[in-house]
Amino acid sequence: MKHSTFLLAFSLSWLASTGMSSAATPKFLARRDYPAPSDALAVADMNGDGIPDFIADGGIWLGNGNGTFRQGAASQCGISYTAAVIPIDLNGDGKMDLVLSGQLADYSNGIAVCFGNGDGTFQPPVEYQAGTDANVGGAVVGDFNGDGILDVAAAGSSGVWLFTGAGQGVFNAGVLTPLSGTATSSGRIAATDFTGDGKLDLVVTTISGFVVLLGNGNGTFQAPEVFTTAAEATYIAVGDLNMDGHPDIVAVIGYDSSYVNLYLGDGKGGFDGPTFIYLPGGSSVAIGDVNGDGIPDLVNSTVEIAFGQGKGTFDPPVYYPVYSGLGTLGGLALAALTHNGLTDIVVGTGDVVSVLLSRGGGQYEDGVWTPVAGGAGCGAKADYNGDGKPDLAVCNAQGITILLGTGKASAPYTVGATIPLTSIYSVLTADLNRDGVADLLVSVQGPGGAGGTVIAYLGNGDGTFTQKSSTAIAGTTFWSVALTIGDFNGDRIPDFAVAGNLLALGNGDGTFQTPAPFIPNPQSYLTNIAAGDLNNDGFSDVVLTNLFDNYFYVLVNNRHGGFTQNVIDVYSPGQVVFADLNQDGNLDAVIGDYGVGGGYIYLGDGQGGLTYKETIDSLDNGPGVIAVADVNGDGVPDLLMASGDVLIYLGKGGANFEPPFYIGAGPDPANVLLQNLHGQPASAGLPDIVAPDGSGGVMVLINKTK
Repeated sequence: MKHSTFLLAFSLSWLASTGMSSAATPKFLARRDYPAPSDALAVADMNGDGIPDFIADGGIWLGNGNGTFRQGAASQCGISYTAAVIPIDLNGDGKMDLVLSGQLADYSNGIAVCFGNGDGTFQPPVEYQAGTDANVGGAVVGDFNGDGILDVAAAGSSGVWLFTGAGQGVFNAGVLTPLSGTATSSGRIAATDFTGDGKLDLVVTTISGFVVLLGNGNGTFQAPEVFTTAAEATYIAVGDLNMDGHPDIVAVIGYDSSYVNLYLGDGKGGFDGPTFIYLPGGSSVAIGDVNGDGIPDLVNSTVEIAFGQGKGTFDPPVYYPVYSGLGTLGGLALAALTHNGLTDIVVGTGDVVSVLLSRGGGQYEDGVWTPVAGGAGCGAKADYNGDGKPDLAVCNAQGITILLGTGKASAPYTVGATIPLTSIYSVLTADLNRDGVADLLVSVQGPGGAGGTVIAYLGNGDGTFTQKSSTAIAGTTFWSVALTIGDFNGDRIPDFAVAGNLLALGNGDGTFQTPAPFIPNPQSYLTNIAAGDLNNDGFSDVVLTNLFDNYFYVLVNNRHGGFTQNVIDVYSPGQVVFADLNQDGNLDAVIGDYGVGGGYIYLGDGQGGLTYKETIDSLDNGPGVIAVADVNGDGVPDLLMASGDVLIYLGKGGANFEPPFYIGAGPDPANVLLQNLHGQPASAGLPDIVAPDGSGGVMVLINKTK
C-alpha cells in the first residue's frame, strides 16, 4: 500500500476541550457501513418496533428509524455456514422467525429454523438435513403443496429439497427432486407463479445455466426445462421487467461478467431470450423500482443501477462504488428503511454491510466520486494554483495527477495536469524553494524495490510543476523510500529523510545535499517514517518503524547533526502520525498496526519521550491509514483510519476515543486526507474527508455537520 506521510512538525491547535462527555456524531454525505459478515443478508423488522432492521450471517443490526443501525444483542441463532437467511413469522405469534440454509452445525447440509423472541434475539436453531447432499445454497419459503402451511425449498448439489410444513414452524423431512445431470452449483433459487395457475414454480441455477420447475401444486414438479448459458449461472431473480403481467427471469452468468441475461416470460411457462443487459461486476442482482417511476429497475451487488424503460430494456448503469476489498460475494436487499416511501439499498461485500439511503429519483446518499485515470494511491494537499481553493496531488501508475479544487461540494475537483512518472511510493508537499508556492517531493522505488530516487518538482503557481532535482537513495528493501519532510538542522529550509536510513539537507532552492545515514547500525526492514518536533526545540525529531522485527525508533534531534535514539517494542508497527491528542501542547504519536489493523497511542512528554497509552482496535484487518482531525467541531481531536472503510473514532478529550463508526469511501480507499472543499473555513472545525482510491478515482465525503 502506498502511504502519504504527514509533514514536518505536524501539530494541531484545538479549541477548548469538552472533557470526557460523549462526542456529537458528525454527519457526512456518505454511505454508512457496518462491520458484519454478509454472505447472507435480509431486511425486516426483527424486534417489532416498526423499524426495519437487517440481519447478516446471523448477526442482528437494529434500525434507528433514520437509516442508521446499532448492533443488537448476541443471538443463539447460527449454523456453520449461512448461504441464505429468510425472516418470516412461521408460527403465527407475531414475532419474526428466521429460516437459514447452508451448512449445519454438524457440517451436514440443509435448513435451520430459529424462532424469534420478539426483541431481535432468537432461539437456538432447529435443523433439518438435506439427506447426504452437499452445497445447499439458497432457499425460498412458500406454500408448494397447497395445504395453507408454509414450506421451504432449498437447492443442493443433487437437486431441490422440499421441506413441507407441519404447522407452527415445524417441517417434515426433506424430499429431493433430482435435476438429472444438471446439478446445482451455487444453489441459487427463486419462486414465483410463472403460469398464472396459482401454483408456485421454481427456477434454480445449475453448473451450465438454470432450470425452471413448474409446480403441480401438491409439492411435486414437472420435468425441468433446461436453459444453457455461456458460463455458470451464479444468481437468479424473478420479476415482471417488461410490465406485461408475466414474471421474467434475470440470471447472473459467471463471477466477472459485464452482462446479465434476461428471459421474458410468456405467462405459459415459456421464455424468450436471452437479451443481455449491461450490469458489470456484481455477483447478485435485485429487482425493484428504485427511482420511483413505477418501472422495475436492476441493482447488482457492486451497486450498479440500471433504470428500466418499461419494455424489458434498460438505461446504461449508474455506479455507486462500495467497498470491494474482500470481493463482491455478498447479500443484497432493497427496502424502505426510513418510511419516506423511497427505496434504499443494503448490500454486503464479505465482512461489511453498506447502506445507501435514497435521495429520490434514483439518487443515493454517497460521497462525490472524481474519476482519475490509473486510480489514486498516495496523496498530498495544498493550493497549487494560488486561487485560494484546496487542491490535491495523487499518485497512480501514470504519475502524479493534479486535481484542482472548485470550491463546490457537488463537484469538488477538476482533473488537471499529470506529471509522468512510474513506481511512485509517496508524494509530499512543502515550499522547497521558499517562494510562497507549494512544491512536490516524490519518492520513487528502484528496480525490484531496492533503493530509489527522491524527485523535487517546483510549483509554477498555476497547478503545473517543473522538475528541479533528483536525489538517488540507496537501500535494499521495498520500503526504503518511505519519505518524510522536516527541518533537521534548524535553518527553516525543508529537508527530507527516508526509511532507508538516509537524510538529505535542503539547499533552499529545491535541491538537496548528498544523503547521509542518521542511525548508527540500523536493523533491516525499516518501513515507515515521520518527522515532528517532539521536544519543542524547533528541530525535527523522527519516529521510524520496523514492521517485521516489531519495534520502532524514537530519534530525538541533538541539534548537532545527530540523534539520540530509544527503541520501543510494539507489534507490527506501520504508519506514524503526530498530533497533540490530549491537548497538553506536546506532540503525541499514533502508530498503525500493519498486522491486524487499528493502532497504538503513545503520549509525548514534551522532552522527546513517548509512553504507551492504549491500543485502538479497528475491528477490521489491514494496515489502517491514519489521520487526525476534529471532524465534529467540538474542539477535540478525532482519529480516522481507512481499512476498507473509513473508521471514525470520536475524541472524548485526554486522548480517549469512542468506539468507531464506519462510513463508506469507495471500493478501495488507499489514504485519508482532510480538506475544506465546500467553502467552509478551516476554523469551523468541520473538514471534509478525501479518500484517494486505487480502483480509479477520489471519493470526497462532504461534512454536513451543523
